[in-house]
Amino acid sequence: MKLTQLLENVDCQEILGRLDKEIGTISQDSRDEKFKDGLYFAIVGTQVDGHDFIDDVIEKGAVVIVCEFLPADIDTDVTYILVKNSKKIMGQISSIFFNNPSNDLQVIAVTGTNGKTTVATYMAQALQELGEKVLLLSTAGDYFNGEKINIDRKAPSSLEIIELHKIIRFYFNKGATYVCLEATSQGLDQERLSGLDIDVAIFTNIGQDHLDYHKTIENYRASKKLLFDNLKDTAIAVSNFDDDFGKDILVNTKAGIISYGSESSHDYSFRVREVVLGSIQSDFNDQIVTLPVIGMFNVYNVLSVYATLLELQYDVHAVVNALEKLKGVPGRMQRIDNPHGVLALVDYAHEPMALENVLETLQELPHNNIITIIGCGGDRDRLKRAPMAAVTQQMSNHSIYTADNPRTESVDRIFEDMKKGIDTTKNNYEFINDREKAIEQAVKKSRNGDIILIAGKGHEDYQIIGVDKKHFDDREIVEKYFKKNNTI
Repeated sequence: MKLTQLLENVDCQEILGRLDKEIGTISQDSRDEKFKDGLYFAIVGTQVDGHDFIDDVIEKGAVVIVCEFLPADIDTDVTYILVKNSKKIMGQISSIFFNNPSNDLQVIAVTGTNGKTTVATYMAQALQELGEKVLLLSTAGDYFNGEKINIDRKAPSSLEIIELHKIIRFYFNKGATYVCLEATSQGLDQERLSGLDIDVAIFTNIGQDHLDYHKTIENYRASKKLLFDNLKDTAIAVSNFDDDFGKDILVNTKAGIISYGSESSHDYSFRVREVVLGSIQSDFNDQIVTLPVIGMFNVYNVLSVYATLLELQYDVHAVVNALEKLKGVPGRMQRIDNPHGVLALVDYAHEPMALENVLETLQELPHNNIITIIGCGGDRDRLKRAPMAAVTQQMSNHSIYTADNPRTESVDRIFEDMKKGIDTTKNNYEFINDREKAIEQAVKKSRNGDIILIAGKGHEDYQIIGVDKKHFDDREIVEKYFKKNNTI
């Protein structure tokens, strides 16, 4: 593609060099080997500065550099595009390079502290039931038309913007009519949705998370709000008005606003009729829906899907039928079958509000004792550790505190932070450093009628200790010890 085409409507501060070049590849990763006729984006990252590698990519064949400041040595055979924000421009140019793929289908983006993966997954399932071909991009797995696909993600939470546009183009060519994806706070802050034509944005809720990155709750909320600030006027903004931030997040949006929640004054509201183990019957406005879910928070999640699909003009009866066929999301209140009469659940809850929601749901189910296993990630937000420990102890009969992904942080130091939230006068808790041994202990302590909640890692099939990433799946481990402990 001609460089002049890529720069169409792109805000450039200065251009040094020729514009009549043919661009064969684009990248922000200086480690790539294919840079012949390439365009390189020099990005100021959180760990490294891409400007430091400009000479390296030129040696590999890059002919155009997009940068925020010019290097000391200018190569006269190279074109330099000086811009204010390389990350944002990268998204715009990536979209053009792949022929604006997000313009050719419907894009639904979900943001919030909790529920992003669940809402995106439920949306994809419902759309498929309604006859659409859906590309689902989520932290619990990437799928096209219901089949799992392998995407080389640089980070687990969100795709780099070049790869995102490339993947959307690839699956549009395979027949995709919708893309459902999660919009994380870090991804939004780092412009990883730049250049994307979003048709629907959904807000679930706000709690405390990722303050190691955002530093303050205000910054965290501002990052979430970017999704709605940048919507076009023909888009739809679907927001949970029961959440304190549900209205504020929509300030400045150009999109049409749709509210949902428990109040009848909202555009879409619910009223619970009956709760049984494994399902909730509810009124969605004037429709009775039997939802195959556990927990009130999942009623909110499904209601956001219902609201969106009706706003997209799908038949209400077809939508209800699709929602009643929903299947579970990997690692989200995922039940692990066993012959011992124990309700064993693996869930991704890894911040205080999510953990409280899950435990509140479990308390409402018939049970004898609730045994909860929880850890906190290392090299991450330390401020949520004490509240997580406190919620666990207060809402469980027995708490087992253990390692999550400690990364390069000492587990003992993580435990010290967690201990600040514990009532040490009680004897309903223990600390077990090894996560597998913690799960084994929970299984040994459990009896018929008990509930075991293994929280924090959910769908993850790995554990990061130091800089090593080893295979570890909570679901496999609990199954292993249920089989070993036949005396329960």
